[in-house]
Amino acid sequence: MRHSSCLVRQGVWTHWDNVRPFDLSWNNLIYGPGPRVIAFVLNAQMNSVRTPDMLKLWGYIKSAACVLCSEPQCTLHHLLVNCPFALDQGRYTWRHDSVLQDIERALLTLIPTFNSKKPSCFAIAKKDFKTSFVRAGERRKPNGNSQKRRCLLDFANDWKLQVDFKDRKLVFPPAICSTELRPDAVLWSALSRTVILLELTCPAEEGIEAAQIRKEARYASLMADITEQKWTPTLLTLEVGA
Repeated sequence: MRHSSCLVRQGVWTHWDNVRPFDLSWNNLIYGPGPRVIAFVLNAQMNSVRTPDMLKLWGYIKSAACVLCSEPQCTLHHLLVNCPFALDQGRYTWRHDSVLQDIERALLTLIPTFNSKKPSCFAIAKKDFKTSFVRAGERRKPNGNSQKRRCLLDFANDWKLQVDFKDRKLVFPPAICSTELRPDAVLWSALSRTVILLELTCPAEEGIEAAQIRKEARYASLMADITEQKWTPTLLTLEVGA
């Protein structure tokens, strides 16, 4: 680790903060995305992909320019997240929407589960009401910390979902507030007056923290507008490294 952190090119991965590493379990190596994708991931982490800048460094070619946009120094970072030609062609949008499709698929499976049962808030209130009274001659049982952790979807059973794609643009629910902003996904419950905003970014790993800060700043005004309308908003930023 000490040696790797001193390497300017191959040691970038040692400076990624709060990044969950790629799953290198046997199950994923055998049944996962396949050897070509895994090989690319491993080479990309330590910057040994055959990009123009590395090929020039190794003496195979004379120019490190990007063949797509003519950027003089075509690095791995440039190819994955910073090439204007790839951006205009929609490659980065395709990658973003591909990840978003997986998130939508998971949410569409999850939401009916919560919508089919009684909200937890009613069960908690009933339990708290019963434990507030103690029969004569009995002692109150001490409350431990064994209470089940509740998730955001536990407190309502009327959740609705909208997901924003390039070819299926989201219109923010007008019943909540009026805005031109389009988060990647919106979950809301009229019963609990709760709104959950999901915002996905697919940056390079070294840009994950900056992407989170950028998204939180972008939606700060919308969060305030939602609160003014007597709704409870929650913003969840999700960064998936390129």
